[in-house]
Amino acid sequence: MFNNRFKFIFPGLLGLYSFWNIVILDGDRLFQVDLPTRKLFLLILVLSHAVWFANWIAEKIFLPKVTSIHPLIVQFLVSVVLVSLIALTSVELTGLVFGGPFGMSYQNLLLTIGFTFRINLFLNCVNAIFFFNKKFNEKSLETEKLKTLNIQAKLESVNMQLNPHFFFNNLSALSVLIYEDVTKADAYLQRLSTIYRYILNNKNQELVTVVMEFDFLKSYLELLEIRFKDSLSFDLKVASDCPEKLIPPAVLQLLVENAVKHNYFTLKEPLEIKISCNCNQVEIFNKKQPKNSDEISTGIGLQNISDRYKFLNLSILVEDEQHSFRVILPLIETDERTFSRRRAASSATN
Repeated sequence: MFNNRFKFIFPGLLGLYSFWNIVILDGDRLFQVDLPTRKLFLLILVLSHAVWFANWIAEKIFLPKVTSIHPLIVQFLVSVVLVSLIALTSVELTGLVFGGPFGMSYQNLLLTIGFTFRINLFLNCVNAIFFFNKKFNEKSLETEKLKTLNIQAKLESVNMQLNPHFFFNNLSALSVLIYEDVTKADAYLQRLSTIYRYILNNKNQELVTVVMEFDFLKSYLELLEIRFKDSLSFDLKVASDCPEKLIPPAVLQLLVENAVKHNYFTLKEPLEIKISCNCNQVEIFNKKQPKNSDEISTGIGLQNISDRYKFLNLSILVEDEQHSFRVILPLIETDERTFSRRRAASSATN
């Protein structure tokens, strides 16, 4: 604080207030008798600046050398010693300059020490406020940085859940196709390579355009058609007038995969998955045809999608009815992308 660029102005203002307090309000004196006003004003200005620069010396020279004691304690103790010397020197000099009753005496020394100590105590109190405010701001900034790093780490962790889940499921399907139809297996592998390239290219992206996401989804649906033929059908209705809207990558593929995983479908009882998109949201709907299986759903897929939207300070809507299942995903405006990290941190704080 004491090395502030206004270090010549602040003690001057403090000296002006002290002079006003003594003269106009008849406050505490510096000497047993009155000193002429002009001389008193000059002396108070000198003492105010001297106390300020005594603290500046303490801050500049002593604080860096003493690290085992709290800096505010060091600052105050050193300033007390220096200010005592200033008071003693002041009384000696005023005796030489002004003479008479303004020289060295116990009463004059006591009054001058009292005056300089009050200025010193005030400055140290202000310095303590300045010190703790600075530390608070530093800790707040550090906390925000840690939150941002934590948010980034969590987002990367959530995104990484998708890759193994998607890849190993399709490797399992590919191993079956190899024995059934080598030609289909080769086509499946080529399509899988294209799809996985998309996932790798966007694994660090929070958002992609709706156009990119639906192009990826169509490629994934082609994989399912190779595997299941007419047992699965898809009804896609996509608005064409909002290509710049954004969505987390691969969430639609994950929802379609969940529908395939948890429902049975045959040529006689095909499963239809309806996907519609307007400029505000994407809706994925299917009638329930639950598998007769003891396998318990872990809910990892939906939790993954929900977590990724939470990082954007948004939420998804899940309608799990007796005979149908629907998920609604909000689309994100292009200009919201820049602030997604900040909003995620705000959400995490709340």
